[in-house]
Amino acid sequence: MKEFKKTNTVTYNLMSFTGFKSLIMFAYLLEAPRSLQDLIEFFKNNEYIHEALSTDTIRVYFSSLKRIGCEIARTKDGRTSRYQIVSHPFQMKIPDVQIKSLETIYKMVSKTNNIEEVLCLDKFLRELAEKLGSVDLLEKFNSFSIFKNLDLSLVESLVEHSKHGRDILIEYNSPTSGLKEIKVTASSVGLSNGKLYLYGTSYEYSQETYYQVSRIKRILDINLENSDNAVELKTVTVGYEVSAKCEELALSPEDKIIEIKPNTMLIETTTSNLFDLKRKILGYGAFAEVLYPESFREEVKSTLEEMYEGYQNV
Repeated sequence: MKEFKKTNTVTYNLMSFTGFKSLIMFAYLLEAPRSLQDLIEFFKNNEYIHEALSTDTIRVYFSSLKRIGCEIARTKDGRTSRYQIVSHPFQMKIPDVQIKSLETIYKMVSKTNNIEEVLCLDKFLRELAEKLGSVDLLEKFNSFSIFKNLDLSLVESLVEHSKHGRDILIEYNSPTSGLKEIKVTASSVGLSNGKLYLYGTSYEYSQETYYQVSRIKRILDINLENSDNAVELKTVTVGYEVSAKCEELALSPEDKIIEIKPNTMLIETTTSNLFDLKRKILGYGAFAEVLYPESFREEVKSTLEEMYEGYQNV
């Protein structure tokens, strides 16, 4: 230490060269497969060593690394053998209990419906699993990720366009009419019943609507400026009956009580956002029934059937 303070230079006398050589060989072999000649040149050109080690000496260091728990694999490329560390005792491992904690955190963040934050967390966990080489973490993560089987670059684009309220033309695989082009003013991306949706205003129907992201094949065209031609929204009048036993009834300013009966009440609401209305009515469970229009009644019925099928497959 006195010598180092005096010269501020690391010299042969200031280190355990055996330990130092082992450490830098360890780091060098982690990067990529190396031949014995690669290792000889590496030590020869090292700023502290400047020494051409013999192959026998290098094999001694191999033995030292193996004794501390390193697994060194040898591959042959023609006549040249190459060596690489494939596992070592310093690898970070995530036990099952910690993977479970990461899953809990992920689900909590997902419930906030801030898709940008979930995307960041999603990327972090994927990179963590890949960097650690943790197959267990990657498999478990893929099972609970809200973006599984989705194109992350497409999701990121939809989020970005929604932030700026841009008009986009998407290719959409409609469950009723197949592949079609749809122009929509994107407003947000969010979760509902475990599925990811793009929300916006449809030019085709002049209504606030939603599209399941898994059915969006690609973005065909983008208006990078905010829309100058706002769509004139069309409204729909919906009538639904609610049981008097429903304790969760929450009327909005658009709701009108049309008729009160001994056990039920008829409510009518006029809206351009059928998605939110459907979610509200479904929230009443068995205490509510859509009466008209028939198209919306069938849509709610179809959603309930899909939910039922989902539970049957559990």
